Amino acid sequence: MDTLIETADMDAAMVVPDVARFRFRLDAVDPVRLPPFAGSALRGMLGFGLRRTACVTRQPVCDGCLLRTTCVYSTLFESPAMGGEGGGRYAQLPHPFVLDLIQTLGEEVAPGETFAFGINLIGPAQAQVPYLIHALQLAGQRGLGKGGGRFRVAALERERTLGTGDWVPVYTAESGEYLASLPGGPPPPAPATAPPTVGLRLLTPLRIKRRGHLVGPAEFGAVDLLRALGERIELLAGHYGGDAAAFHWGSLRGQAEGLRIDSDDLRWHDWTRYSSRQDTLMQMGGLLGALYLSGPGLAAFWPALGYGQWVHVGKGTSFGLGAYILDPR
Repeated sequence: MDTLIETADMDAAMVVPDVARFRFRLDAVDPVRLPPFAGSALRGMLGFGLRRTACVTRQPVCDGCLLRTTCVYSTLFESPAMGGEGGGRYAQLPHPFVLDLIQTLGEEVAPGETFAFGINLIGPAQAQVPYLIHALQLAGQRGLGKGGGRFRVAALERERTLGTGDWVPVYTAESGEYLASLPGGPPPPAPATAPPTVGLRLLTPLRIKRRGHLVGPAEFGAVDLLRALGERIELLAGHYGGDAAAFHWGSLRGQAEGLRIDSDDLRWHDWTRYSSRQDTLMQMGGLLGALYLSGPGLAAFWPALGYGQWVHVGKGTSFGLGAYILDPR
């Protein structure tokens, strides 16, 4: 299912993949200890459970597997390499999900307490929710975080309409049933008229590259942000439903160059994660803080900025990186 997002000129309205926001509620069986930024641990836990759930060949890697293009695990976590025209610019398809780290997990969760994390599913990935529930049930038996604290899946909630905070249970451990269709209206469209200035608060590290190098706070500009956002939405629309041509950077660059970013607290935040696949520590730092975007071209990017809140921007989105919220001023 696709979603229409409005522009000031409805003749130029853009179509993007539908996004659904889900929130898992987990009950700790043992003490659960996670690092301050839990994206890597949560993604690894979910991938472990999903591979055990979905993999029928039991091959050690997905490369060369006959079922790679249809397997739930590989299509979500091992997005295949891109071919065709896009193959030269991007190594692989974007993952059709982002983690939504709605609760900071830096302290111990005691047995009997409930903790939560969110996942936003993009386009056809929404059909895989039952697999994700089962994957988490298996992962809970194995344990999570330092010490391998076990947990059980208590419930899954879905936001009825994006951004409203109206969460509805669609699965509970007691019922054991998943409610696939949820009554409710479409995602609210972005306002037809952009404000003169919009604030963006970066919730998780933002990693954007320019000419192969990560952009730091001193050199970060509006073009860096909007290019990364436009290219991400173009890829998502091209592969998961929507009008990819509407986000082609070549047609948007001129309007982006007239915008400016102001910030007095944009900073670099270092984050290190352990990669079990590569058996090494990896640096995943990025930008945090608040910034303000203004200029005559803001209207052209206003719908995309609103949509980007649900799909994130930059590198590492499947770990929960690149999350932000808008603050129209």
